[in-house]
Amino acid sequence: MEECELCGRQLKDVYVIDVENVEMRVCAACAKGKRVLRTEMEKPAQRRGSPGPAPMPQRPAREEDMALIEGYGGAIRNARERMKLPIKVLAEMINEKEHYLQRVEEEKTEPTMALTKKLEKALSIKLTEEPHEEGRVQTRRATEATLGEFVKEE
Repeated sequence: MEECELCGRQLKDVYVIDVENVEMRVCAACAKGKRVLRTEMEKPAQRRGSPGPAPMPQRPAREEDMALIEGYGGAIRNARERMKLPIKVLAEMINEKEHYLQRVEEEKTEPTMALTKKLEKALSIKLTEEPHEEGRVQTRRATEATLGEFVKEE
């Protein structure tokens, strides 16, 4: 299930709002008082008599189907230290925030696929693998960080 891009809650009904000319997919609570561009409500259950959608054929793993390796944060840290790169320098090399990289290294935040590719290239490591289980890997459109992950909790 998809998560709110502001607070990280599971979304039942999706509200697409405008925040400084950026479309964000949020929950009802976060959409309150904002300019709602459109809503995407949960689809009602199919009627029993109607045939369901045809099963999808098996296809090779695509980029969004790839799963992060277990212990990705340690792998990033080890590769960075092996190259004798301070996290600040790595952040500048790949044009990312130092704080965000620290959270990824500590495995507090999953990196986006774009960041994963940048790290793999910069550190010459492999951070993704094909899923081992039958079916799709559950991806979170929010493999991207939510604003709630960056707000300092008191």
